[in-house]
Amino acid sequence: MKIGIYHLVSDIHDKDFIDKSLKPFIDSIENYLGESMMNLSPAELKKEPILPVIMIKSGGVEEKFKRIYQQFPSPYFILAGCLHNALPAALEIKEYLTKRGQQVEILHGSAEFIANRLKLLKKVTETKKACRRFRVGVLGKPSDWLIASGADYNAIRKKLGIRIYDIPIEEMIRHIDQVKDEDIPSDIDINPIDFQPEVIRQSLRIYQGLKNLTREYKFNAITVRCFDLLDFYKNTGCLSLSLLNKEGIIAGCEGDVPALVSMIVANQLTEQPVFLANPACVSQEKNEIIFAHCTIPLNMCESYQWKTHFESGMGIAIRGKVKEGPVTIFKLNGNADSFFLAEGELINNLELPSLCRTQLQISFKEPVADFLEKSIANHHLICKGWHREKFEKFFSLIF
Repeated sequence: MKIGIYHLVSDIHDKDFIDKSLKPFIDSIENYLGESMMNLSPAELKKEPILPVIMIKSGGVEEKFKRIYQQFPSPYFILAGCLHNALPAALEIKEYLTKRGQQVEILHGSAEFIANRLKLLKKVTETKKACRRFRVGVLGKPSDWLIASGADYNAIRKKLGIRIYDIPIEEMIRHIDQVKDEDIPSDIDINPIDFQPEVIRQSLRIYQGLKNLTREYKFNAITVRCFDLLDFYKNTGCLSLSLLNKEGIIAGCEGDVPALVSMIVANQLTEQPVFLANPACVSQEKNEIIFAHCTIPLNMCESYQWKTHFESGMGIAIRGKVKEGPVTIFKLNGNADSFFLAEGELINNLELPSLCRTQLQISFKEPVADFLEKSIANHHLICKGWHREKFEKFFSLIF
């Protein structure tokens, strides 16, 4: 996506003089951006993905703005420097748009500040467009214990553009059963000393079957009623989901649709793999939470071990070790109209015997009492880095 600037200058000003005086400012913004901004006309908005910015270069352009602004999509990003009475005009324009129910942000400050803000706005806009490309498969119904984790498919599509389709579990089983021995991947390094050969083959057969299904239906994200695999195959989907996430197919557990939609948003906003986990233990004294689950994207891990599934002792699960440091915790509700968001520090990777295999001990910036009060159902999503500003700006444009 390119950043395009539509320039507005008053007819009573010397345009060449203003352009010359503002060139160092624009050049500096581009230097911090690491890219050039294109000069924009309204007609070019339909040609390619563009983040449109309207630059107020002088005072006295308010009437000009009134004549052209409806050719641009909302929200409006108004860039104004400190010269030629540009900021007063931008403030007048902001109020005009606000009174008409439009979203507007003024970009004003140092070149570095504006460039960083443009980077964020570009990523948020790209994420909005990317979400509209997602086709999601729900393979089997959500697990029976997810009594508060329903999803309104229409609301999610209206707000995020994500399309969700229910696929009977029988269709998932059919795809797994159709995988021939010669189609089972042979490049996954699992020590046969740790697991019976048939356990390894069946885990990889499940993975290949899910992968084939996603290709056939053109899904780029799935959530799986994975505990039913214990009944059908005496095996689990933990390895499958880990491998699919590593390959860029966003895959979630237990048929949890809100969690999967949250994974999609988090992955697209942060460009990071996402860990779907249970909040297993909260310490209000230490302001920490332990999150645990039996699968994690392999590309999120510094190292990992193959283990059995915690609850059943079957199949192949993952004990991943994630690099300590900043993390963001996030969850969107099933109507896509509220969310939980927090930042923290991953301080330890645990190996407690009574929890799911991957265990992350996270120290929160905010009081963890807020989590107990404001969290959204069970599963929450964790990605590396602090990304609060991205999430908040994204949802300010969605809600």
